[in-house]
Amino acid sequence: MSTPFILSETGSGRATAYIESSKVITCQGKTHVAWLDTPPEGFRIKTRSRDNETGAWSDTVTVGEAVDNHGGPAMTIDAEGYLHIVYFSHHHPFRYHRSVRPNDASEWGPMEQFGTDLTYPTLLCAADGTLILSARRSYEKEPWELELWRKPPGGEWTRQGPILKSQRINYSQYATSMMWGADHKKLFMSFRIYEQPSYDTPPVSYTAVGCMVSPDEGRTWQRLDGTKLELPATGDTAEIIFRSESDHGRVVDSGAMALGPGDVPHIGYSVRLENTSEAYLATPKAGGGWNHVHLNPFLPHGWRDCALVFSGGIVFNGAGQPIIVTPVINLADGKQFWGHPSTELMRFDSSDGGRTFTATLVDEPNPAHPRWMPNLERPTGFNEVPVHPGMIYTDGDCGSGCNDVMQNKVVWRTLD
Repeated sequence: MSTPFILSETGSGRATAYIESSKVITCQGKTHVAWLDTPPEGFRIKTRSRDNETGAWSDTVTVGEAVDNHGGPAMTIDAEGYLHIVYFSHHHPFRYHRSVRPNDASEWGPMEQFGTDLTYPTLLCAADGTLILSARRSYEKEPWELELWRKPPGGEWTRQGPILKSQRINYSQYATSMMWGADHKKLFMSFRIYEQPSYDTPPVSYTAVGCMVSPDEGRTWQRLDGTKLELPATGDTAEIIFRSESDHGRVVDSGAMALGPGDVPHIGYSVRLENTSEAYLATPKAGGGWNHVHLNPFLPHGWRDCALVFSGGIVFNGAGQPIIVTPVINLADGKQFWGHPSTELMRFDSSDGGRTFTATLVDEPNPAHPRWMPNLERPTGFNEVPVHPGMIYTDGDCGSGCNDVMQNKVVWRTLD
């Protein structure tokens, strides 16, 4: 694996979150990365660019500010090479810019704002240049939703409407990953819904991981068997891979999906219990249902008793084989998994299409603070994912709240 490069030493507690929001874009010999920094002046969106022939990195560029540690960026690129970035919000309008020049992240055009009470952007570019964005919409006294937004070339951001809806009021979180099929028209979405209808301690929660597909760039949505979904879909009507609730002692996590050869969805998830977590790679069966490859048995000896939490990503390399990067955590001390100092990144490689894997640590273990939130480059529209894709991740602590100013490292690696 490549030597790490430190992009920043003032990264926020969620510098490379949220992992479903693409932050790595390669085009014509350059790779552009974006993250959430916390210099002394507060939360800022930063970018740097790499010359992939020489390995040299540009200076750091500030795109704009963010409201807190939830306001990190999502990026994509269009057919002409212009970069697009959305960021800032945690229950606020989003902010958007287009790069001034193609394949150049050193200067950004005027800021546009759109939306109401939005968080967690996932951003793609359609074949005709239309930007498509999904994001969580929060409400005061109604169930929260996942909205879809569109921006045609030269046009304004327009709300298409909700495509997923919580079945309970109060807090909900949507972790959604979107990817184009080979025709650049069929759109796949994996999602994790976390619903917390009350704020009791400990909170009662309901979680589900599932998948939806659109044959027409997100205008209509179906289950994988072609059954049309009435929108907004719910955890009862959408295609569900796994579900649970905290009363059963289980919480479900998931990360960024990938499409294998033949547009086969590969969706990672994990089932978290009190002091452990079991991770799986799910792929659809030809006649319905899902295959579930258990990943924990592939962990190296000495790590088999650790928790494998699928808050990572999947990408396919130039040979058409899946690579998974996701956190592994030693929870023997009984502390909570979020920001646990033992967190390390584990890389899983397959040579048989994802039936079996070999696993290796990304870094030498450092028990002082976590390495986590891996953000892998994956197709978003017109980026050129290299044979050996790159990723960024956070090396440092989570902090105690949404507004902590941290001194974390933001790290780049190539998955060679």
